[in-house]
Amino acid sequence: MKEKGFTLVEILVYVAILGVVVASFVSFSISISSSRGKVYVQQEVQANARVALNLITQKILSSNGINFGSSVFDSDPGILSLSMVDGSKNPIIISLTADDGQLQIQEGIGTALPITSDEVRVTNLVFTNLTSTSDKANIKIELTVEYLATENVAYEYKYSLETAVSLRQ
Repeated sequence: MKEKGFTLVEILVYVAILGVVVASFVSFSISISSSRGKVYVQQEVQANARVALNLITQKILSSNGINFGSSVFDSDPGILSLSMVDGSKNPIIISLTADDGQLQIQEGIGTALPITSDEVRVTNLVFTNLTSTSDKANIKIELTVEYLATENVAYEYKYSLETAVSLRQ
């Protein structure tokens, strides 16, 4: 007489195989989720750094001079004061809200507006005066942006950019 059903050994083997498949799927899902978070952090930091550097470059190119007495060069956090032809935008001041804070730009007597998002901080902002006596004003910009640290070390990321810009006028 043949009995229908499974033996205890067969059930244990099936449960073990199912357990391995489920554990692998869960591990894969966690890995994908973690990778997505890391990529988001990198994209956020890099996008903020590029936008900030492009905006600073545009403001320097559209200015008609540097206010050397009002600017802070060769130290972090630096301040750059630009003179503008348009009186309502004169001066443009590029600075941080605080040391290791957000980048901000103030045009004339208006309110300073943040340029970087509140998810990042600028940990290094240095302006260097590269102007020689016979040349147009030339400013070097060093910028380091970091993601606001969480308890998870895997999401720590910083990105540094540097460039030099000469005034058009």
